[in-house]
Amino acid sequence: MLLDRLVRSQTISGAVLAVQCVFLVLIAWPIEVEALGPDSPNATSLDERVQEVLQPLGDGLAVSVWVGPAGGAPWFVRNPEVALPSASAIKTAYLVALFARFADDLDATPPGLDEALSDHHPAMTPYTPEQRDDIRTALQGASVRTLGGVMMGSIDAPNHVYNAAASAITAILGGPDALTAAIHAIDPAFRGIVARRYMLAPRNVTGDNEASAASLAAVLARLAAGELPGVSPETLAAMRDAVIVQEDLHGLQGRHFVKGGSLNSDPITRVKSGWWERPELGPVVLTVMLARPNPGNQGRAEAAEQLDAAASALSAMLLEAIQDESNRPQP
Repeated sequence: MLLDRLVRSQTISGAVLAVQCVFLVLIAWPIEVEALGPDSPNATSLDERVQEVLQPLGDGLAVSVWVGPAGGAPWFVRNPEVALPSASAIKTAYLVALFARFADDLDATPPGLDEALSDHHPAMTPYTPEQRDDIRTALQGASVRTLGGVMMGSIDAPNHVYNAAASAITAILGGPDALTAAIHAIDPAFRGIVARRYMLAPRNVTGDNEASAASLAAVLARLAAGELPGVSPETLAAMRDAVIVQEDLHGLQGRHFVKGGSLNSDPITRVKSGWWERPELGPVVLTVMLARPNPGNQGRAEAAEQLDAAASALSAMLLEAIQDESNRPQP
């Protein structure tokens, strides 16, 4: 299940990429792109390549991108403050709030877990009776550390358990509104992150879980740098340990800490986020968020696959561009 989740969130469909390549010869689609010109001499060329990846996705596409070092100004951004559906990528912020709240004993079962897993709790409403039994078998009595690992996907679990862990954490921290307040209290840079529903609950009732690329990048940057006010190094290390790590992602050597997100209901959403610890260089933080309002004239599965391929291609392109020394800020 963990391997399947990684493959779904990180690979690029060869067929979809082949379709995208056809569009590389088209006239650039005018979109509003921001980049650090003085620090990135090739920014104009990169803007054009970004346009080429996004053009096939059609009208109504929403984009928020942030890529840069774990400390300091970004190297490339696209609508970084625009809030978009966050899907499971928001779980990194949940992780930070959970571990910060229970830092005194991450190996204890947090109070309120039994209630959060009960049949009558709204956190369990999206699941069938059989799934709820699975969820309780997997999570009842779990430690804070285990809940975080299951929610983040670094501890393998079925998809319903993976999402229920996030919902249980939301309940333990007081529900979506209280969780949002807890995230905002940790760092002002996290204020673009808003929880409005339990995982798998309807997206159009209480509202969607949202974040901007800049706010998610701020969370990731704190973990990448290993510095968060009021949080001990040991707790930060535990947070980092809960994140999935891949080697040589996109053919780029080093350790890639990743958290993706996907939603196939409208708006169809794909998020690629994480940080890359490069050999002998500082970590790079990346958040790519794409949302299209509906499938248009495509089938839903085809539209979702195309969006996922674009998000992966854009992530790889931006990370590869950072490898070019001329695109890095000079001392």
